[in-house]
Amino acid sequence: MKRSNFLARSAGISVLLLLASPAYAEGKADRARAAIAEATGKIDAANKLGANGEVPRLQAEAQAALRTARENLASGHKEEAIAAANHASTTADLAIGEAQKNRTNAERAQRANTEAKAAVAQQDAAAANARADAAQQSAASAAADAAAARAAPPVVIAPAPPTTTVSTETVKRVATPTRTVKRAPVHRVVKRTTTAPAVSEKTTTTVTTTPN
Repeated sequence: MKRSNFLARSAGISVLLLLASPAYAEGKADRARAAIAEATGKIDAANKLGANGEVPRLQAEAQAALRTARENLASGHKEEAIAAANHASTTADLAIGEAQKNRTNAERAQRANTEAKAAVAQQDAAAANARADAAQQSAASAAADAAAARAAPPVVIAPAPPTTTVSTETVKRVATPTRTVKRAPVHRVVKRTTTAPAVSEKTTTTVTTTPN
């Protein structure tokens, strides 16, 4: 029993000595550098995917954690540097996932928009074809009507009878009365003779024939 306790204490002391050794410290530094390099690569990849939605916030958080990791490594705080670098990597992964989701949604929306435009274009083309068919049918009908008109016998229209106009003009003339005055040389007796006016009437009838 005493021997087992002694061995356990010896093993614990050996572990503590190993952790305190320069080789172990160098190992933690390498791990910190590797974690920082991994976080840097992920952040660069996230930056290339775009910055929409939550991506800018996640990118800023990852970059801040990466700066903290580098500062901790430079100060000799290797464990803190590893933790900060891991946090930067995790946040960069979230940014990458968000950016990929945004890109997928944008591509889906673009496809839907393209399909909608194609459907509208097809409808417009169908309407244009229908109008062209209607115009062609109208032209064919007009041509048929013209051919039928050319084949039909000529229509003879009888001339209208001449128009006769009768004008009647009546003129009445009144003759001016004649007065005769006789004067006696001695007794100054004046005799006046008045002749009643004569009325003459003249009627003229004119017949005019106008051909139509």
